[in-house]
Amino acid sequence: MKDGTIYKGMTHDFDPASETFHMLPAEGGGVPVRIVSDEMKALFYVRDYIGNRDFVARKQFAEAHAADRRAIVKFKDGEEVWGVLGEGADADNQGFFFFPVDKDDNNIRIYVIRTALEELRLVS
Repeated sequence: MKDGTIYKGMTHDFDPASETFHMLPAEGGGVPVRIVSDEMKALFYVRDYIGNRDFVARKQFAEAHAADRRAIVKFKDGEEVWGVLGEGADADNQGFFFFPVDKDDNNIRIYVIRTALEELRLVS
């Protein structure tokens, strides 16, 4: 979230066009949390909830990404992610999908909220 809060869980009703969705807690059971999309920094689709605090993502593009729309996103909180733009990146909506370039990253894809960005830099 933009305020630094982190929710870990699953969602079955996220829709980029919707203003809200629900997050089911990762621990199992519990009450779903209603999330207001504009209050989010991003929605991170992850391989696992534990992650690796010591992981440092590679900050370079491989030749395999030459045909993709490569970019660097920098969030207002200072986090920077290198990757390729997905659907909605050119549209005038609240966010877009972004795919980290490092195959070892715990993030599979990210739905980035535009108002949480400091910078979106295209890389040729």
